[in-house]
Amino acid sequence: MAQVVFFLGALLLASSWLLVLTLEEQTKNVFGHCILPLGMEEGKIPDDAITASSSYEMKSVGPQNARIRQEKNGGAWCPKAQISSDIREYLEVDLTRDHLITWTETQGRFGNGEGQEYAEAFFLEYWRDFKWHSYKNLRGDRVLRGNSNTYLVERQKLDLPFVASRVRFVPYSQHPRTVCMRVEIYGCAWEQNVVRYTIPVGETYGPGGSNVEDSSYDGLEANGTLSGGLGQLTDNVLADGFEFIGSAHANNWVGWSRRSQVELLFEFKEEREFHNCSLHVAHVPRKEVEVFSAIEAHFSRDGREYHASSGKIDIVNGFSSTTATVSVPLQLKIGKFVKLVVHTRSKWLLISEVTFYSVAGLSNVTNELRPELNNNVAMMEHVNETDALLIPEERNRTRNEKSDTTYPTNPNLTPDAFPIGNSQTYIGLISGVLTVVAILATCTTVFLMKQRGRNKIALLQKHTALLCGPTAPGITINMKDIKLPGPIVCNSLSQARLKSAKAKGGFVSVLGANGGSTMTAAAATDASASVNDDCDSSTLRSSDKGSDQYEQCSTYEKTYKLFSEENLAYEPIMGKPDRFSSCIGIADYSNGNIYHEDKSTERILPSSFSLKRHSHNVNKSNHKVHEGYYAATDILTIKRREQQHTSTSLFTPLRIQEGVQLSSIYNIQQVSRHRLRILDKFGEGSFGLVYLCEAKGIQSPDLGTIRNKQIVIVRSLWRGVTDSLKKDFMKDMHLLAAIRDPNVARIMALVEEEPMGAVFEYGELGDLPTFMKTGNENSNDDFTLSYGCLLNFVTQIASGMKYLESMKIPHCDLAARNCIVNKNLVIKVSDHALYCSKYDQEYYVNGYYAKIPLRWMSWEAVLMNKCTSESDVWSFAVTAWEIFGSCSELPFAELTSEQVLENCSRWYQSVNGGNQQQLPRVLTQPSLCPRELYRVMSKCWSRRAEDRPTFHDIHLFLKRLAFD
Repeated sequence: MAQVVFFLGALLLASSWLLVLTLEEQTKNVFGHCILPLGMEEGKIPDDAITASSSYEMKSVGPQNARIRQEKNGGAWCPKAQISSDIREYLEVDLTRDHLITWTETQGRFGNGEGQEYAEAFFLEYWRDFKWHSYKNLRGDRVLRGNSNTYLVERQKLDLPFVASRVRFVPYSQHPRTVCMRVEIYGCAWEQNVVRYTIPVGETYGPGGSNVEDSSYDGLEANGTLSGGLGQLTDNVLADGFEFIGSAHANNWVGWSRRSQVELLFEFKEEREFHNCSLHVAHVPRKEVEVFSAIEAHFSRDGREYHASSGKIDIVNGFSSTTATVSVPLQLKIGKFVKLVVHTRSKWLLISEVTFYSVAGLSNVTNELRPELNNNVAMMEHVNETDALLIPEERNRTRNEKSDTTYPTNPNLTPDAFPIGNSQTYIGLISGVLTVVAILATCTTVFLMKQRGRNKIALLQKHTALLCGPTAPGITINMKDIKLPGPIVCNSLSQARLKSAKAKGGFVSVLGANGGSTMTAAAATDASASVNDDCDSSTLRSSDKGSDQYEQCSTYEKTYKLFSEENLAYEPIMGKPDRFSSCIGIADYSNGNIYHEDKSTERILPSSFSLKRHSHNVNKSNHKVHEGYYAATDILTIKRREQQHTSTSLFTPLRIQEGVQLSSIYNIQQVSRHRLRILDKFGEGSFGLVYLCEAKGIQSPDLGTIRNKQIVIVRSLWRGVTDSLKKDFMKDMHLLAAIRDPNVARIMALVEEEPMGAVFEYGELGDLPTFMKTGNENSNDDFTLSYGCLLNFVTQIASGMKYLESMKIPHCDLAARNCIVNKNLVIKVSDHALYCSKYDQEYYVNGYYAKIPLRWMSWEAVLMNKCTSESDVWSFAVTAWEIFGSCSELPFAELTSEQVLENCSRWYQSVNGGNQQQLPRVLTQPSLCPRELYRVMSKCWSRRAEDRPTFHDIHLFLKRLAFD
């Protein structure tokens, strides 16, 4: 045992020293590229260096709380006033000395789940040379991208770095909005000591049509000269040789044409002793862009009288690559002003960077400059690895002709705005030693525990689950570990954004047009299908012989047998509602193996549907954006400004506040966490996490008896949420308990311990699309879902929606994915899909950053946020289209999301007297759908909501259709 512990200790000690060396090397590499955090997160920037124009409450949301990834007090800085285009507030960070700023990071106010404020956009302002300057990027834009939620960090590279001693973040919004910010600044200390430079104005129309002006210059322009500022020649960005070719936008080159010589005048902070300077230039002869032929350097202490260093230095033409770094020896000359006279060789001269290598000048140097040494000494450095005179940093950069911009800096710089003293080095060393000792002790303890307590650990793992205890894994969420969502859909975005976005436009308003490609309504097909009205009764029960093994499963072990004899003992015996209640050719779905097969399939495919759903791309924007799409965004912007949002809940898409009255609140049974066992994580909402669990000993809402085991969905709040959020959660859950219908999934219980949660019904066979897909994959070749079965499914959905309609509760997310299937083929309407990550591709993120089922929604729900029972009728017809198409593809699979939005605008235009020739597109008739039913579906897609049938009428029609 002692030998084993000694070996582990030696190995850990060696690994620790190797880790220290690796981190040291990584620090050097990062430091060499000038992208170090300047101390907001780590606290190197003190609180008194962070100020703001105002604060809503100084202690909780004052500027000292604006540290990124920190949850101090209120969790961020929040200005006192709401931000709009007319209101200006700012957060200011004082760095105490000049720094080169290269990146920024911003974050909203998470506030342990309570915050809902973030800045969608912001400006940057910086202080240098006793005045404020506004930052703009290469495209000339001042507005920079902000955040889309409260917790994810938005890191932004500044394509035009700037030198500043103070930086301001100015949040921006076109419409009134409450914002909060946390920030970080990246860069390094500025050691060039250039205060300003003066150069001729660059050319607007350069080689290849590119703009080669000094885009970031922050001084004055007069008489064809730029003076009094800094810009691209000193931003430490080395441009690529092909960057200017074929681009009409500005780039990182500054260029001049048809000049015999170009004068560059640099003023420094103090007198300095200059060793040399390097110029990064472009060399593309076929574009008449070449390295300069000669250069002169002149020095002055007062800016009036200049002395040459060594006369004119000739540069020999022998360059083979597209860029070159020419180093000019300055022979230890001293001065405060340096004038470089560059003699051109070809039509164009392009310079990206001018770097000086100097030290502070001696105080006892006389006014006379040192004697000149050589008249014609030139150091020319080609951009290739064989040139021994090339600056090491430049040699490494250009060896592989990389196109990425880099930030070379002097390796002796101090990157921190507030450096740490040497004494902290010893503190760090001592801390490292103590850490190694602690890790050794931990490893020894773990080794002994594994030898003595394997059986105890196994027993403990059996009881650990999401709701089993305060230290259960999966509850404490580290926001840094949250995975980034896709480019459009964000997991945590929900209708909570609608609350915080009142009186805010839905989309950026763009000039619309009435033109666009003409779309005609799709004609309904008359294809007939053989309909089998007779369905044989079949028993869908089977025993689970592996229940003993199931009891031995650990917490996170995959569950293969979900339905045992004990579980089926309390199963309600349902009578046939109609003569079409069972289906021909359906396998035994009470077999627990079907769930395991479905799980493995979901992990392979990006969505829960067959590969046919990949015939389109839902999330990618179409490169050819139709004009009608912009008209639709105008409608969205105008209409949503005119109205307030109806009551929405954080915890369900159902508008329960509109239909359920407080007098109808029902009590809900309370359960303990030990009755719930995690099977899978479905996803997350703005309130917390959503899990698929196995529940033991919970009363069945249909029969009223206690079942031994059943599959449920648990919606769990984030741990440590505020009391107000808990109160809202409890209120909404009690309102949901008032919904009691056999075809609507109901709330079953509340979790009584922290974190709070709610238990909802879920189908043993999963949701409807998964059931229809896995039935084909897991059953025999004779598996079929007859017309009678499909009609039965649609009828049950209509029954559940008829009940919600009577309760005056709009669903707002009716689709096949929100229909769950029990073993006896009872369909229940649910609302869980909004929080399932596997369905992210089926949602569209609107202007409020909320996920909406765009392809299922009526035009008035999309454009005017009118979510009613009439709009649910529209969604029901789309759901019926899905079911009779075997849920094999999405609605309007051939259209992108933008084109679907354009189609909604055509409905709006047709109602309001628009172009009648531009008819909106409708879904075609599925092959198994009878003509009579498709006529009703078409009626559900009427332009006027009052012309659509009610769910009562639809349910009555479907029941009659079943007996025809």
